[in-house]
Amino acid sequence: MAIKTRALLAVTSVMLSTSVFANDFTIGLNDDAISTELAVDLNKTTNAVFGYMYATDGGHAASGAMHVTHDAGIHHFEIGAKYSYYWSKRSANGSVVGIGGRYAMDLGSNLSFLASGYYAPSVLSFGSVDGQYELDSKFQYKLNPSLALFAGYRNIRLQYDDNLNSTFDSGFYIGGSAAF
Repeated sequence: MAIKTRALLAVTSVMLSTSVFANDFTIGLNDDAISTELAVDLNKTTNAVFGYMYATDGGHAASGAMHVTHDAGIHHFEIGAKYSYYWSKRSANGSVVGIGGRYAMDLGSNLSFLASGYYAPSVLSFGSVDGQYELDSKFQYKLNPSLALFAGYRNIRLQYDDNLNSTFDSGFYIGGSAAF
């Protein structure tokens, strides 16, 4: 069975087999990239996040993450691991397991600040990839409980064994998210 088929079956089974608390679908874009993300709350303290990104200069990336979550007033924390596979245009393909998480802070009046960061050292990088980091931050405005718009900045950088390090995607982007 092909890897793409297995990944599709895994995502579908998670979405259908769990009694989920919430699902969030997010799409972001800029002149050079488009990204999608599906976050599934598995229970009150655990979530799974599946993502895909295409960048005209970088290539394709697919990812899956698991987080332990915690809410403390206006703060929301998610800590865990993220597996990402890169089909790079400039270098050989490879994968990483990044350690990190996501953070959200409710600023009031339907406005919030969200940030995420993951780091994969050489020991958690496979194929020709020798390391990776990604940073993302954005401001989000909720139009209603189910729909939000955001603007942010992200930087995803790959380190390679035999090639020059490269930026998979870097820049400002806009997007929206829907909760269902």
